[in-house]
Amino acid sequence: MSSTQKTEPYAPAIAGERFVVPETVNTTRRECHFGHRLFTCLDRRPARFDDLLRKAARDHGDNEALVCGEERLSYGEFDAAVSRVANGLTAAGIAPGERVGIMLGNGIPFFLAIMGAVRMGAIAVPMSIKMSAPETRYILNHCQAAALITGKDILPRVPPAAECPSLRHIWVAGNGETTEAAPAGMTAFAELLAADDTPPPPVGDEDDTIFLFYTSGTTGKPKGARIANINIVHSALQYAYAIDLKPGQRGLLAIPGAHISGFMALYTNMLSVAGATVILPDYRTAEVLEVMKREAITFTVFVPSIYQLILMHADFDAGAFDAWRTGIFGGGIMPPATVQRLGEVLPDLRLINAYGATETTSPVSIMPAFASRDRPASVGLLVQCAEAVVMDDAGREVPRGQSGELWVRGPMVVPGYWEDPEQTARAFIDGYWRTGDVVSMDAEGYLYIHDRKKDMINKGGYKVFSAEVENALVALEGVVECAAVPVADPVMGERVCVFVACQPGETDEAALRRHAAATLADYKQPDFYLVGAEPLPRNPNGKVLKAPLAEKARVFEGKRT
Repeated sequence: MSSTQKTEPYAPAIAGERFVVPETVNTTRRECHFGHRLFTCLDRRPARFDDLLRKAARDHGDNEALVCGEERLSYGEFDAAVSRVANGLTAAGIAPGERVGIMLGNGIPFFLAIMGAVRMGAIAVPMSIKMSAPETRYILNHCQAAALITGKDILPRVPPAAECPSLRHIWVAGNGETTEAAPAGMTAFAELLAADDTPPPPVGDEDDTIFLFYTSGTTGKPKGARIANINIVHSALQYAYAIDLKPGQRGLLAIPGAHISGFMALYTNMLSVAGATVILPDYRTAEVLEVMKREAITFTVFVPSIYQLILMHADFDAGAFDAWRTGIFGGGIMPPATVQRLGEVLPDLRLINAYGATETTSPVSIMPAFASRDRPASVGLLVQCAEAVVMDDAGREVPRGQSGELWVRGPMVVPGYWEDPEQTARAFIDGYWRTGDVVSMDAEGYLYIHDRKKDMINKGGYKVFSAEVENALVALEGVVECAAVPVADPVMGERVCVFVACQPGETDEAALRRHAAATLADYKQPDFYLVGAEPLPRNPNGKVLKAPLAEKARVFEGKRT
């Protein structure tokens, strides 16, 4: 597609309150996996995640696969480099099923390392480069990693090898992957790339775990979600069918590739259609705009606040983005003013809300673009093979329209947590994963996320959904993002405190209070406002960190009293 060609409106097939795939494209059937789980699967599918890369290299070897700055790899070159890494790991004594930590930032080495580990049968463990040394040590020891592939600039966050007794190898990437000496006791990543590029034979089956994505929970120790071949293959197919992904896509990876949103919703979607993943090592709005123009980006995955920042940036020129066709977002509701403005300046851009989690290998529901205006608060319809029930606290299904906890089952739901039978038994029941999200589903099957169960605020006996307060306030022009947290109160039990990040000079507490009074019931209105221009703290996966905000609110309230 040329950058000036218009996109025809896409209306995916919908039946029975979910997306469906025409039988001429694929069919479904019930299958048993992981020894005891029965769920609906797509009949025609690759057996392994690595098959997606092998097929892209075979059928579209000259297509650009990875772009980072001046470096570009075609699918043929990418596939050959992945085979070299796989053969190098095998030659070093890494065995199928062993865990290989991948602690690299956004860049081509990250994808060579992670795909190479998967190709030779190891379990790849992507890790955030923002973790501290104790956090890194916990994950390496918890999964008993045999090897770690990391970067020279990340070494201060890597614990001494003596603190991780299972580690036999540490490979270090950096300086253009030259063979210069790595620090003592470590090996240059370039030595893996010097191995033979003969493709090793396919290894493993559909139910084999190929990734451990440690969840980015804001409380407690992280849990290693075991993602199997069948999980990520289904997620790729379900995304492609629901949003009509076609060859020729160019996606911008500006969120961490080491987390499920970046890896699944961006990279894997591009891989599934032999499209290009254009990589940004770090997010900066000015650089995002420059790269999107230069590389004719067609596909993005951002949190809602990034779309707002793009619109507000002085360098934004809508005429330079006529290639941009699909904008996936998640982690919150897009402010109506942002949706309206994007529709005005980029009429060919489809904004699609997607809801998912690490434990569901990303997509549970996807909002059809054509329905977004009528249901701006919805996260859409279930993807084809997903099953969902909304349950009350006693474990009973609630009627349509009522709120409860969302339980999800299907081929994209992981089999459990690595070496954690207690948490697995608590979170997974009869194949359903208990999401911890308070939701409702309307008569037509559209899903609405109200809050995390743990984020509900109890104000004098009234349950206040923090997400409802946040969504109301971000609808005010000039508000970039918002987070509502509880503050202990001796009379009411809890009160509502909001942290609001605004465009400088655009709004103030008085305007926020007037807007809240006009849009929220009296008991839902915030009691305290902390307003500023600084962005809210987020974990590496883009979720707002409410624990430090709650502590700030507690300190603030203590000073007031």
